[in-house]
Amino acid sequence: MSIGPLYENESEKSFLAHLLLKGATGGTEFGVIPEDFYNDLHKRIFTSILEITDSNIPIDPLSVTNNLREKGRFKDEIKESEYIINLYSNAIIVQPLTYYSRRIKKLSDRRKYIRTLQDAIETVHTDPDDNENLFTKVEVDLSKISRTVQSKGLKSVKEDKGELVDYVKLMVETKGATTGLRTHFTDLDDITTGLKQHELMILAARPGIGKTTLALNIAANVAIRDKKTVAIFSLEMSRMELLIKLICSEARFNSKALKTGLLTKDNQTSLIKSIISVTSSPLYIDDSGALTIWEFKNRVRQLQTTTPLSLIIVDYLQIMEDPTVKDGRQAVVASISRNLKQMAKEANCPVIALSQMSREVEKRSKDQRPQLSDLRESGAIEQDADIVAFIHREFKDGKSKNDEEENSDRKGKAEIIIAKNRSGVAQVSFDLLFTPEYGKFTSL
Repeated sequence: MSIGPLYENESEKSFLAHLLLKGATGGTEFGVIPEDFYNDLHKRIFTSILEITDSNIPIDPLSVTNNLREKGRFKDEIKESEYIINLYSNAIIVQPLTYYSRRIKKLSDRRKYIRTLQDAIETVHTDPDDNENLFTKVEVDLSKISRTVQSKGLKSVKEDKGELVDYVKLMVETKGATTGLRTHFTDLDDITTGLKQHELMILAARPGIGKTTLALNIAANVAIRDKKTVAIFSLEMSRMELLIKLICSEARFNSKALKTGLLTKDNQTSLIKSIISVTSSPLYIDDSGALTIWEFKNRVRQLQTTTPLSLIIVDYLQIMEDPTVKDGRQAVVASISRNLKQMAKEANCPVIALSQMSREVEKRSKDQRPQLSDLRESGAIEQDADIVAFIHREFKDGKSKNDEEENSDRKGKAEIIIAKNRSGVAQVSFDLLFTPEYGKFTSL
């Protein structure tokens, strides 16, 4: 099937004629660049118009032809000068300039996409690399175009007036209450006022402290209680392990007891109700162990074509890979962190990424409460994250570090430390009750 070139010559002509007739001033946002024009002469004419406006010279056929001549851009001066005069003389402008610029830009982006796809087909035929690296190269090229298309670019703040007024009204009406996504952990929602649509939250803890459990509790609260769509990407645990944790948490039943099979009728009834509750919720799980950041982004985009997402959870950040980065593990983690933040903005929903901590925290003899520097490969993660939360437990598996602490009031409690909060108060903490046998955190 042969497909002709994607362009509209009349839109390009009308755009240029509009400028020749009505002019433009320096600093005008045209919405297109010369490379967006399909017609080569149109491309050269617009390049000259840009230079003229930068010099604060009025746009008209004479100034444009003079610039084309001075810059040596004419290929056939007589014919092309006549073409410019005709553009000016025969122009019938019925739409605003932005109408034509958007059409030119749309078709330009599609031509770029086609070229990338054609290059990808050629690469598939000729590249000797293995499939994983090959497909990643193609995904990276296509995602670059997607980011360019989605970029809003510079715009006047005048356009933000309505949104700002609405935001102030909302703050007044809610009096600082939760305006983002509720986690249903009261203190967390009060501190963050809910997770915002563009935010990246890092949830970090030492192994076995409960970061996966807390993330699953949040997922269940959003998906089961609020009926909002949640996507979980688990790089360590299987979907069945996650589902068992979820149903036992909902039923408040010991998952270890479940493995014995010794269940009372009440236990069975409770678990069946929990299974129905979990499996009827808008919850999606991807348990691909070896997941690259590009595969992750592609799968989020695929799901969003059918279902708008309210929350994305990644468990956990350091297991994810980026085969396009070859400069060491820190550079890989930096790329993954940056792309998770970009995905939060693109998907228009918060992303919670679980993170490991360095072992330095265990070497401290006194205060082992986590801090930002304890994040593993912390620099980029700390920079990209909007919220960084740590889980700290003085007691693990019911055992205290010192025998004399056995009766401490900290037993059964987990401290949630908000070490960073870009849009609110930070360096604060609160306690949650933690029941490990149920896999359940609850507000105190």
